[in-house]
Order: sequence, then structure tokens, then C-alpha cells
Amino acid sequence: MEFVDVIPKIVSGFEIEKGKIVFLNFWGENKDLDILDKMAIQIAKVGGIPIKWQQSREFIKNYFSEVSGDHLNFPEKYYDIFKIADVVVDIFMYNPRPHKDFPKDKFEFYSEHLRKLFSTLTKDKQMFIQIRIPTEENARDEELDFRTYNDAMYNALNIDFNQLKDECTSLVGKLVNRNKVKIYSRDSNVLSFNLENRQWYKDDGTGDIPCGEIYIAPIEESAEGTILITEFILNGEKFSDILLEFNKGKLVKCSCNEVFEFVNGFKGDSDIIAEFGIGLNENVRKLIGCTVIDEKCKGTAHIAIGMNDMFGGKNSSNLHLDFIFQPIKIEIDDELFMNGPNIVI
Repeated sequence: MEFVDVIPKIVSGFEIEKGKIVFLNFWGENKDLDILDKMAIQIAKVGGIPIKWQQSREFIKNYFSEVSGDHLNFPEKYYDIFKIADVVVDIFMYNPRPHKDFPKDKFEFYSEHLRKLFSTLTKDKQMFIQIRIPTEENARDEELDFRTYNDAMYNALNIDFNQLKDECTSLVGKLVNRNKVKIYSRDSNVLSFNLENRQWYKDDGTGDIPCGEIYIAPIEESAEGTILITEFILNGEKFSDILLEFNKGKLVKCSCNEVFEFVNGFKGDSDIIAEFGIGLNENVRKLIGCTVIDEKCKGTAHIAIGMNDMFGGKNSSNLHLDFIFQPIKIEIDDELFMNGPNIVI
């Protein structure tokens, strides 16, 4: 199976309304433009009006290398081009970082351009969708064997989006206005926090692809207690049985010095509780060490620390770090919610 084979399923999950303008922002080279073309055609088939835009890393490197710095300040009206879109779909053949031979003396120009570009692409849009294509480079970025990454990605993408949307909607409906969460993990560890007046979000095909979770920003100061994370991968290194301790929302202790030092290396609210999420993608069957896939694994939950001001919280940080686990049990408002991997509410 190739990626183009699952494009119809993926687009079906976008919920594109007829006549809406869909901006396809493609991070890839000319040899892969067939993916962009087929995505555009499929969007047109469901009634959307696609605009194709290529962000070639090779071209960007050449552009900034050959053009004088006197001509690299893009005027504000340049970014007006992107305001016409109702929906933005970022398609990543690779990470949008610059080419290895990008001129260092021009990086400040490019960095400012990217800041303005993403600010425009994400502002006042009905949807902002990001799709990672299962490529060898994306696998290397996750420090994974390509076959492992490729198989996991295709399984996660090849789902019944209607069924997933129904499950996400149903579960959010049951959890609205719930408040107190208690997570029980191994060795009698208990972590609690509050959700009061915070909104649940559905990742069911209109946000991050691959998809399959619901998530919420807990009250930042409310996290108290401990949680045992049985397996965690950081920068390609696997750690086992990490004990995290929270006090007044802040991560105050971690049994793994490498993880604790990593977190404290970031500025802002990097060590504050940020997210509580539930994985619901039934085609993600095991953890492989890739967060964007693993956090969707059905039968798991996750908490995160760091940034959450993009989904209803107030933490500002360059870090958003997820810890994925299978609980002993989870209670919400003293009612059993998860019993091991099973949602029972």
C-alpha cells in the first residue's frame, strides 16, 4: 500500500464543506508532487476548492543563497495571499527545517518569514490540519526503523473515520462538565487534577494526522501526586519506570535525571501540567516510540507538561512533552472511567 491509496480516507475525515477554499501547503520536492496533486483532486471531489503551494527545501536553500539580503524582507501584503483560505492542510514529506547547506547568514530572514507564514496560516481558519507522510526522512527524525514507522503510520491512517468521529463525539459528550481526575498507576501511585470549565477537544481527522484521541488542558495548578510511566523514549533513548511527582501543578521530582534536566532546559512553563488525553485509534496497537502515533493508541492515556495555550490552557513554552501509559485505572468524579485498557464509562 502507498500513501496515495489512503488519501481518499484521509480527506473524508477533513469534513470539507462545499465551496470552501483549502490551501495545501506542501513541504516536499518535485519528485513527490503527485501526492500534492492527488490530495488536491480528492479535495475537489468532496466539494472543496484546492490551492496548491509547494515549499521545496532545495528551492528555499537556493533562493536564500542567491538573493541579496536587501530583497529578503517579505512585505506584509505578501502574506495576504494566504488569508483567502478557509482551511489549511500542511503536508510534510520532511520537517520544515532548512536545508543542511542553507546559508547561515540568511537564517534570520528565513526564521522571520516562517514566523509570519505560520501566523497567517493558523489565524482565523476553520481548520488547520497537519499530515506527516511516512517517508524515510520522517522515520529518521523519529529515530525509528523505516519499516516499523511506515507500517505503524499506514495502520494509523487506514481507519474508518466515521466510526472514529462517532466514538470521539460520544465520549466527549459523556465527559463534558466532569471535573476531578484520578489516575492510578503501578506501585500504588495516584495523580489527581481538575478539569473545571476546560473544554475537551477531538482529534478525529480535522487536526493532527494520524489522528485518534480526545484531550483537554487541566487546571494548571491542580496536579498533585505521582504517576509511574513504565516506558518513555527521549531523543532515541529508552527509559523504564519513570516516576513523576507533581505539586501544585508543577513537576517537582523525576526519578530519571536525564528527563528532568531535559525539561528544565526549556524556558517558560515547561514543567507545568498541560494535557490529559485518551487514545482512540484502534489501528494503533502498540507503542513504537513516536509520540504523534503512540498517543493515539487505543487503551492508553497520556499526560503532558509544557505548552497548552493553543488548546484552552495558559502555559507558554517551546516544550510540549507527552508521557503515554496504560493505567491501572482512571476515575473521573469518583466514577470508574478506564479499567486497565478498557473505557467503561
